[in-house]
Amino acid sequence: MIEFDFHELTDFDKNVLERVTRTYPNEAKKFMGRTGNTFRSRVRAEYRQTVKKKTGNLLKGIGRGRPYIWSGNEFQVRVYNKAPHAHLIEFGHKMIDWRTKKQTPKKDFVTGKHIVGKVANRFPGEFDNLCEKFVDDLLKKGFY
Repeated sequence: MIEFDFHELTDFDKNVLERVTRTYPNEAKKFMGRTGNTFRSRVRAEYRQTVKKKTGNLLKGIGRGRPYIWSGNEFQVRVYNKAPHAHLIEFGHKMIDWRTKKQTPKKDFVTGKHIVGKVANRFPGEFDNLCEKFVDDLLKKGFY
């Protein structure tokens, strides 16, 4: 699970976000859905760059769940990869010869790429910008 810290947002932005989540939960869900889509596209681009594949089940398996409310007033959205071999690339694996089903003598362990973690470390700055844009759009619509 990835959590984002709002400490860089101004008090006004925090106040607007709190009020929106209480009074307009559908707007907040739409915002989280768009944010999840952005994160998903960043993960897909990082997979393409790191794994050097343009197509395949690994890239097709990257998806986004529905935004939901967690513990009262906190919105969350899940980005996942349902490809059966995604966890092997993400976290690493032992090299097994598929003919003999035994570990290969040349290389014991392939280290993981940690692609989602790398994207998650870079995403909070972009998330802050998305929040500010969301607040600006709400103010243009006449909210507050």
